[in-house]
Amino acid sequence: MAFEAAFEILEPSGVVQAIMQAVDGTLAAVQPGAVATLGLLGTGALIAGQALAGWLLADLGSGVIHWAQDRYGSPRWPLVGGIVRDTIRHHRKPMGFLDKPVLARSARMIGLALVVLMALLLAGAPLAFALPFAAGIFLSNEIHAAAHAKARSLPGPVRALQRIGLIQSPLHHAAHHRHLKNVNFCTLTDWVNPVLERARFWRRLEAVIRHAGGIRTRRDPVVRRQQRRRWKAA
Repeated sequence: MAFEAAFEILEPSGVVQAIMQAVDGTLAAVQPGAVATLGLLGTGALIAGQALAGWLLADLGSGVIHWAQDRYGSPRWPLVGGIVRDTIRHHRKPMGFLDKPVLARSARMIGLALVVLMALLLAGAPLAFALPFAAGIFLSNEIHAAAHAKARSLPGPVRALQRIGLIQSPLHHAAHHRHLKNVNFCTLTDWVNPVLERARFWRRLEAVIRHAGGIRTRRDPVVRRQQRRRWKAA
C-alpha cells in the first residue's frame, strides 16, 4: 500500500516516467556487455571442462595400461615384454629409474602422444580435450618420476600441483608400491584412483575376465619374494 501511494503522488509529476526511462537506457547500454561477458564465461567453462576431462581420461588410460602390465603382463610377451620387465624391475627398485635421463624415460611416450593427438583431432575431438589427453600420455613417465623424487629436488610449481592432486603426489603413489601392488594403478593424478578403488573396479574387472575367459592374474615376483621373507621371519 505504501508503494502504491507513493506511485500515485509521483506519477503526475513525471518523476516515475523519468526513472523508468533512465532504467531502460541503463539496461540497453549494459545488456550487450553482459551478454558478451556471459558468453566468454560460458566458453571458458566449456574449455576448462574439456581440458579437465582430457586430463582425467588420460589418467584412467594410464591406469588401464599399468593394471594390464602388472596383473597380466609377462616378460616373455613379444613386443611389450621389455616394458613388463621394466615394470617388474621398477617394483624391485622403485627409485632406480630416476637415474635415467628424461629422454630415455619418455622417448616412447613422445611418439605415442603425437599419434594419439592426431587421431583425436582427425576424429573431430575438440582441441581443448585432445591436447591435455595427449599431454597426459607424454608426461606420464615424468609425473611418475616426480612422485618418486625427493620434494626438495622438484620445482615449486610441481610441488604445488602435487599438493592439490592435479599431478600425482608421492604419498598417493606410495600406496601402489605397498604389499600386493594391486591398487592405485592410475599414475597422473590423485583424483581417479579413489573413485576406482571405492567401486572395486579392478577387482570386478579381474573377476569378469577370470569367469569369462579363465584367465588369472599374474602375481608379481617382487610380491612373492616379500611374502617369502615375511613367512621366514614368522
